[in-house]
Amino acid sequence: MDKILKIRKEFDQIIIYRHVNPDLDAFGSQFGMYWTLKALYPQKNIVLAGQMESDLLKYYPSFECGEVQKGYTLGIVLDTANRERIDGDITCCDQILKIDHHIVVDSYGDINIEDEAASSCSEIVTLLFKQAKALIPLEAANALYLGIVGDSNRFLYSSTSKKTFEAASYLLDMGIHIEDLYQRLYMRTQKDLEIIKFIYNHYHEDGGVAWYYLSDDDLQALQMTREQGSSYVNTLANFEEFQVWLAVTQNKKENNYRVSMRSRQIPINNIAASFHGGGHAYASGATLQSLDELNQLIEKIKEKING
Repeated sequence: MDKILKIRKEFDQIIIYRHVNPDLDAFGSQFGMYWTLKALYPQKNIVLAGQMESDLLKYYPSFECGEVQKGYTLGIVLDTANRERIDGDITCCDQILKIDHHIVVDSYGDINIEDEAASSCSEIVTLLFKQAKALIPLEAANALYLGIVGDSNRFLYSSTSKKTFEAASYLLDMGIHIEDLYQRLYMRTQKDLEIIKFIYNHYHEDGGVAWYYLSDDDLQALQMTREQGSSYVNTLANFEEFQVWLAVTQNKKENNYRVSMRSRQIPINNIAASFHGGGHAYASGATLQSLDELNQLIEKIKEKING
């Protein structure tokens, strides 16, 4: 980390990237890095890259993305396994630092910090700052904690390790209030209850695979976005009969269908990769070009379950 901090000092500008369709870990690591570097290097131009239109942005304080300027530029790409999924143009950067926790498929950085065993990219970023004895501002610490919680499913996934709790402990030292963050993240409304009722009334099951499908009409009737529709995927978790569960949502804007995939001890990331997606062993995503492909996806999952 000391070497990385020294490299950062050589640059006039730092642009911080993450992957498209960001989740809590993508935003958490990006905002955590952004606010901490702004505190460490107030004289530098530090820019947030990527589209900022997600429903998840409600969990973070207001921010300014900044504007790219001329100068010697470092790009830091977070939580992004391969360059095709980077949200933003990295060609303006003189050097790239990649920090990621996914299975290594593309070490596209000039420097690559890749730890497949980490629960989240936010965990890696936090421990890098701890190693450097860097103080993390509260808003950055909050973002990093939400990133860890999001990708570890509240420390329940098997990727949770001693290092995960070490990172969380350091963020506690930085002043985060866990109860406030959990209230922010998990407080529900009566509308949530109606959505969950809809899912329970319309889910499907076949050979240990459970899924719900939300068409664009369903999303409009339930008054939620496609991203919000996917976020209820774990409504079907923790049922003994379901080893893999899916949220399938129509993406009318791009004329396809997004699938959020979760499992219990059944690796699904390779299956997701064969359907224009990928991710972690037990938490992945895929994209279908038509609903006809859903049957193919389910059959492949059933084959995996049955060995």
